[in-house]
Amino acid sequence: MHNFEFILPTKIVFGVGEINRVGKEAEKLGRRPLLVTGKTSMQRLGILDKVTSLLNKEGLEVVLYDKIEPNPRVTTVDEGGELAKSKKCDFVIGLGGGSPMDAAKAIAVRACVDDTIWNYIYHGQGETFREVERALPIMTLPTIAATGSEADPGGVITNWDTHEKAVIFSPHLFPRVSIVDPELTVSVSPEITSDGAVDIICHVIESYFTATSPAPLQDRLSEGIIKTVMDSLERVLSDPESLEARSNLSWCSSLALSGLINSGRGGGMPMHAIEHAISGHYDISHGRGLALILPPIMDYTHEHRPEKYAQLAKNVFEIDTIGLPIIEGAKLGVKAMRDWLKSVEMYTTFSSLGITSPKYEQMAEDTIRVYGGDRGFLVNPRKLHREDIINLLKMAE
Repeated sequence: MHNFEFILPTKIVFGVGEINRVGKEAEKLGRRPLLVTGKTSMQRLGILDKVTSLLNKEGLEVVLYDKIEPNPRVTTVDEGGELAKSKKCDFVIGLGGGSPMDAAKAIAVRACVDDTIWNYIYHGQGETFREVERALPIMTLPTIAATGSEADPGGVITNWDTHEKAVIFSPHLFPRVSIVDPELTVSVSPEITSDGAVDIICHVIESYFTATSPAPLQDRLSEGIIKTVMDSLERVLSDPESLEARSNLSWCSSLALSGLINSGRGGGMPMHAIEHAISGHYDISHGRGLALILPPIMDYTHEHRPEKYAQLAKNVFEIDTIGLPIIEGAKLGVKAMRDWLKSVEMYTTFSSLGITSPKYEQMAEDTIRVYGGDRGFLVNPRKLHREDIINLLKMAE
């Protein structure tokens, strides 16, 4: 296991009905929050009205910014930051899924500077970017079990002019407090719930496969999260109002990117890097993009770390691999994952997403430029250079 530091300064308030504490928790951060959310869903479901009422009850002066789109844009973040400054907001609340929460984090930075947020995001080899020196305090209220933004110090922002999607990352972006109320996720559609579940799985399975140092405890935690997410998603799809299953998904989401699972492992996040290039060009959901790339990367990589893929088959999918050659066990793990994605209607191709002429070369080039660093490849048991990424993308036709 590699040496590491583990810091999680975020206070997580977890449980059914805990959204009712939002006013009491928020008043500890300031008096005038910028409430950041999407354009329609929180309003339609009545969640925005409930949160606003609870904040007002404690005497907070809420400033609403409800312009966040999926894959939040640089221009939207810059506008939100200027609004926070002009209204003299003293903290930011992100309400919704990963997009509003990530946008809220970036807006919290933008409210403290006079420059575009894009200059604080690393988006390519040879590009300079500014270090985040401060941000307004952040609170998150996730309504989807997915990105884990409620417990990590990063956010993903898209520059639609250049079709680049990249990460802003700083300890200043840890939320001060996140209220994770699984009841808020009950109204989420089966499609979006499934998208989120795949995102959670990919958060832990990437370091599971790409680890550069043995970490058996983290492996077992990863296997437990993957299996819990799979079981809970299946239950939610058959019983959408199961608060037990919704709670399991929500807690897995918070743990997956908290740092606990990936500490000491090393490795990379090649699937997320490639997916960011895909959704930077095609405005698809993050989870659907990950479902697109997960089977190809497993196909492409399993022969280079067969023991880990066979371990997945045995410990997650409960496949009897005793007596089988390691490579055969690995192949069974790949097949089991593909079969599971099909069983929850998440097996995805470019054609099923309506993308008829994918820009393979451009997406591969963007991936390497933004996430390849000085190496010129993505960290993976089988190194992923530009041509490898093109091959992977073509496998998803």
